[in-house]
Amino acid sequence: MIAFCGRSVEGRAMAGKKTGPSRMEDPRRWEVFRAADQIRAEKRDRVSLRTVWARVKLNAGVAGNNQCVGEHLAEWTRERAYSPIIELAGLPDAVETGLAKAGVALWKAAEAEAAAILVRDRVRMAEAIAAERDLRNEALGMLDARDAVIEAQRSEIAWFVAELEREKARVRKVRSLDFWRRVIQEVRDILPEREALHVAEITLRIGADLVQEADEHGQLWGVDTVRGAIDERMYRNRYFVSEGGGRYRRRKPEDGGVPA
Repeated sequence: MIAFCGRSVEGRAMAGKKTGPSRMEDPRRWEVFRAADQIRAEKRDRVSLRTVWARVKLNAGVAGNNQCVGEHLAEWTRERAYSPIIELAGLPDAVETGLAKAGVALWKAAEAEAAAILVRDRVRMAEAIAAERDLRNEALGMLDARDAVIEAQRSEIAWFVAELEREKARVRKVRSLDFWRRVIQEVRDILPEREALHVAEITLRIGADLVQEADEHGQLWGVDTVRGAIDERMYRNRYFVSEGGGRYRRRKPEDGGVPA
């Protein structure tokens, strides 16, 4: 019993025949080669997977699977330089052999050229991928740099905005101080040299321009607002003296402090 393409066959295929070294080394290959040589010599049918598989089954009793037979048949085709189109045309053996060898040579040359083209295409593709990767990395780098610049500009803008607000606050404070300085000066001008006036009377005499400007400084204008401004200076011994009952007069040198 011998094994053929993964199966066991009876030895009837070997009865009366002397087994050579090649057959002992690989009986599967030997059976496929023998079947293909027989079909080729008979010149009736084309050497194909179908005809070889059938002849192997006839010779050995079992042919095995198509893949196993096909692999050995492909090897036989290369080694024998077999070309069914040339051989079935009925040309002389010498011509057939020459044409077959030429066909094999052309096939090998075509395979080599196709392999070279494949390698060249792969190199070009690799170069294109590398170039695309470089461009992408460069774009990402530029994007990161742009984001860094934008973030720095945002921080700078935020600083300027904060600084602007601080400046606005300082300007508002300076304008407010100047406004109250002018209000106090107006009160000093309103008060007589030797008489006291009620704060309500003082408030009525203050100019309309200062009353209107008070709104710009967020001040609710009225008698209490004017009284608060006068009292603040009076407590620091500046300009005014209280006579009681909401009445105020100018501060004199003998009162101490800063006279009006």
